[in-house]
Amino acid sequence: MLFEVTVTQSGQLMLTVNGADLPYTVVGRDTGTDQIVGMAIVETTSVNSLLTVRNPAGNSTALIITPLPGGTRLVSAHLLITHIG
Repeated sequence: MLFEVTVTQSGQLMLTVNGADLPYTVVGRDTGTDQIVGMAIVETTSVNSLLTVRNPAGNSTALIITPLPGGTRLVSAHLLITHIG
């Protein structure tokens, strides 16, 4: 699993499966203008599991996805899921 998101401020993102936090997937940045990027292997045990990328509970700041960072062209957030096995 790989995700990358351009946000305006410092913050964190993490993965959840079926509403359960995956603490080993928390990534973030304190300052700067780079993307928040995370990569992890996630194992699911049920068909049609719900996977989310979210701001961890307890973080006080809502994150704003930046549509035009550093220029005039839109950027996007990415989520890549690869099935192994």
